[in-house]
Amino acid sequence: MNTHWLPRALATRWTVVAFACLLGLQLGVGSVRAQSDNSLSNAQKKKLKKELQQTYKEGAKAGNAENYEVAATRFEESIELAQKLGLDDLIGKIENNLIESLKGAGSAALKQENYTDALSHFKTLQEYTDADPTVQYNQGLALINMEDSTEAGLQSLRQAIEVGNEVGNTRVAGLATERIRDEFLARASKALQGDSPSQAQIDKALSALDQMTEYVEPNADAMFYRGTALYESGQYQSAIQAARQGLDMHQGSRSDAAKFHFVIAESQMETGNKASACETFANATYGDYEARANHYLENECDDV
Repeated sequence: MNTHWLPRALATRWTVVAFACLLGLQLGVGSVRAQSDNSLSNAQKKKLKKELQQTYKEGAKAGNAENYEVAATRFEESIELAQKLGLDDLIGKIENNLIESLKGAGSAALKQENYTDALSHFKTLQEYTDADPTVQYNQGLALINMEDSTEAGLQSLRQAIEVGNEVGNTRVAGLATERIRDEFLARASKALQGDSPSQAQIDKALSALDQMTEYVEPNADAMFYRGTALYESGQYQSAIQAARQGLDMHQGSRSDAAKFHFVIAESQMETGNKASACETFANATYGDYEARANHYLENECDDV
């Protein structure tokens, strides 16, 4: 499942900054004259100040109403007006609100599965911030859901991991890591569908799992699929090793752990180690593997 953020507490932030901006415009006439374009007349400056006040108010109002696209447009206009007036001390504050508006617009587009618009908002965001991993993360979600953009999405998610670790946002780094894993696990699972996957299917699954390691470390599920693929290809000792690695990583329930025991037991049976296999099948009699494990115990292990 894709997880994204919609900025919160924006109303309070925008109200405070709006007050600061308006206060600066009311009291900072001298600084405006000193910093603005000397070609502007006093009448032009006064007109631009009123326009700035109005566009900023409209942006704050739209943001408080969660109409983020309108808010972003108004804040962009406010920045242009502030630049003309030379209000450098206010530009940064307005940009902060523009950033929050673009995040909100992008997240709303993601929620609506409008990935093209979401991508546009997050790309614009990168012009204003390069230290927020949620930008790369949400951009990655948009790309990975667009046709022919999966690789670009994975690259963006990897950037989210790097930036998240650099700035201490381990939550986003962790979510990006899991989303990358999910992509390759889905490929491996799809390749191994059916009772007797072909060697081409097996190779496709193993290739997906190998590609995963180029981005993130494998987890328990990755080792399960690797063990399953190796078992299907007749590499039983390697299958046992992979499944045991997955079992060591596993932190879930006994029912979920049964799948690792089942791969190990089937591989042991194929290598002729029947006694060990039957002992291992006993640990696989839970959840989805209960019936299959019991079938082995009742039909293959009655003489052990």
